[in-house]
Amino acid sequence: RIRMTSGLNYFYTANSNCLPDGPQFSYTFYITLTGIVASVIHLVAVMLYQAFMSSWKYRPALIFSMVVGSLATIVDLVIIMRWNVTIGIPDKVFFLLGNATFENLTNILHAIPMCAINAKMAPPGMESAVYAFSVGIGTFCYMVSTLLGSAIIQQSGMKTIGDDCNFDDLPRLVVIFQIVVPLLVGVPATLFIPNVHQTESLIDWEKERWYEDKGRSDQILDSQEGTATDDEALDEQGERLLV
Repeated sequence: RIRMTSGLNYFYTANSNCLPDGPQFSYTFYITLTGIVASVIHLVAVMLYQAFMSSWKYRPALIFSMVVGSLATIVDLVIIMRWNVTIGIPDKVFFLLGNATFENLTNILHAIPMCAINAKMAPPGMESAVYAFSVGIGTFCYMVSTLLGSAIIQQSGMKTIGDDCNFDDLPRLVVIFQIVVPLLVGVPATLFIPNVHQTESLIDWEKERWYEDKGRSDQILDSQEGTATDDEALDEQGERLLV
């Protein structure tokens, strides 16, 4: 999804001159305290996933995390529109119980099956390279989505610093790019993933004949055996030196 992080950061930390009726969070609260809460929530998310979602198939697990993650953005929308103040809930309480909790929870619930998919896509003998490549692509996409979000905010005409800031377009952008777009794009994208349990293999490498070239297969096996032999020789040398 295209992230509106930069706009939200400015909104939450804007001072009284910029946004008189805004949350006006301090950096200690917004970064430090929220980070501590996020660390605890990450641990809870892993435990919940292991207890309830580890037996699910990939598609339901990913769809569930995307839907809940998109709906969690409603917490930001409520604070931006100041509805929580209208019903008497302070910004800090609503933010900690809402955004800081559900956003971090859904991030982990989504990340675990994605990491499993990346790991199981790797052919035998190329696990490190393929996994590193997949994670690199994911990190690049995260950076691009953040930059796109910043560009959209800049083009929208919002004023995020100085006096008399203007965040009028922020609710609309949050709804479009953090709720609607992820659901319209992400949910159908799960159809490209085999609908199997997370304990099953995604690709049958023997059936796919990954090592079609017999010479290539023998070369890889010889290389692995040679590495093991070298390790044994080094161990023997070390033992002799110790004696």
